[in-house]
Amino acid sequence: MSVLLSIQNLYAHIGKFSLKDISIELNKGEIIAILGENGSGKTTLLNTIAGFLPIDKGRIILDGIDIARKEPEDRNIGYIFQTLALFPHLNVEQNIKFGLRFRSVKDASTRFNELVNFFKLESLLKRYPEELSGGEKQKVAIARTLILDPPLILFDEPTSQLSPREKERIAFEIKEIIKTFKKSALFVTHSLDEASIVGDRIAVLSKGELLQIGEPSEIFFTPENVEVAYLTGVNVIKGYVIEVEGNISKIDIGNEYIYVLQEYNVGDSVVVFIHPQDITLSKTPFQSSARNQFEGIVYKIVNKNGIATITVKIAENFCINALITKRSFEELNIQLGGKVYLTFKITAIHSVKVS
Repeated sequence: MSVLLSIQNLYAHIGKFSLKDISIELNKGEIIAILGENGSGKTTLLNTIAGFLPIDKGRIILDGIDIARKEPEDRNIGYIFQTLALFPHLNVEQNIKFGLRFRSVKDASTRFNELVNFFKLESLLKRYPEELSGGEKQKVAIARTLILDPPLILFDEPTSQLSPREKERIAFEIKEIIKTFKKSALFVTHSLDEASIVGDRIAVLSKGELLQIGEPSEIFFTPENVEVAYLTGVNVIKGYVIEVEGNISKIDIGNEYIYVLQEYNVGDSVVVFIHPQDITLSKTPFQSSARNQFEGIVYKIVNKNGIATITVKIAENFCINALITKRSFEELNIQLGGKVYLTFKITAIHSVKVS
């Protein structure tokens, strides 16, 4: 794949907040989801790329040209705002065609008709934004961007105004649209679910710094630090090595021990990451020689979308989250305050040494 957008050692600030040494390469036809909590710098990053915010240092290369000092209107970048920014005094047709007042596009009339047909907007062309549903507004905003044929589209949390059910549907639709029209995109979200649906890769931002970038499976199962793990819902357990036998290290986590398939040195401080879906629960002790087995008390239960998140308290300051299906939850008859047993394979553990 050839690179469309190359962000190189970018620094920028707005007030007291700053982006620090951001480097990202976006390939042609690729979508990168920018994942982070509120205030992590996601929108600030988009605004520097679009030209709404000047950079302090670094380069922004779009299709081989450094655009870091160009005006926003000269960058040929599409931007879908969080509010969608449809003009309330213009109808759907006028909103879609608005950008054509300022930029000449080859075969604009044909392109308009193709977009109206693709988004099934024929019956909505004379309606105004206040007469549209959330999903319809999304389609109009995207069509307004696509008619100008930019190679890159920036999405700033475009589903934030939608219901949970609409969010998932629109996320799938946005990915299909980007792929169908052969565009590249950066998609900002604070939702892990959305990031995994839309993104070919996920870039994790925190406090203005890029913590990790990789395919969704890399982010979920091999987080590089504690911040990424917390953001993706992975169990984070800290301890230190007290024994090493071959390539298996025994980690003291405070009155309990975890065995990891990694050779460390005795005394090393280690952070262990375990995905909740890799944990098996039982109401009775496991008849197994597996080393990582624990007994605990059910501390919290959260049911959502047919999945139960069970928080098990193993020790005074040590809890672990496990994900099980609604069916398993009912079969096990798990109750708050009840005793349970949990286990996980040593191969399911990811761990890193920390200083």
